[in-house]
Amino acid sequence: MSPGLVLSLLLAAASQTAQVVGVHDGDTITVRMDGHTEKIRLVGIDSPELQDERAAYRDAGYAARNYARMRLGGETVTLEADPRQPDRDRYGRLLRYVILDDGTNVNEEFVRKGYAHVFDKFQFSLKSRFKASEAEAKREKLGVWSLPPGPWRDTPTVH
Repeated sequence: MSPGLVLSLLLAAASQTAQVVGVHDGDTITVRMDGHTEKIRLVGIDSPELQDERAAYRDAGYAARNYARMRLGGETVTLEADPRQPDRDRYGRLLRYVILDDGTNVNEEFVRKGYAHVFDKFQFSLKSRFKASEAEAKREKLGVWSLPPGPWRDTPTVH
């Protein structure tokens, strides 16, 4: 059996259907499934923080959240676990790929459109594919790639 087929089978076995009931930012949503709500952290991506003190980064964070709301609000999605990631992050959020009915991997779409970058800190199965999408967004200077250089995970503190 090919590695791609094995990965597809693993992902299919770990998938769930859910309705998006809230969008917190460009990489965190809330869904309703099996009669309860769960916070979902989108695997493999990181979007700018809404509370960043740098206006350009904060604006990019709001743009990512607004796009996520437009794309996902009220949608029924498929959530897929990644075999290289734990089930939950340190904040208790489920770590999942979010897949639309047409097969679009929203996590990758957000990277390709510049609303997020690849979260290099962690290993995940689709990382090389996401990195190719990120390279495309960088070439086109989309979203976060139009911002001045600087880490967007580190929110400056005022002394």
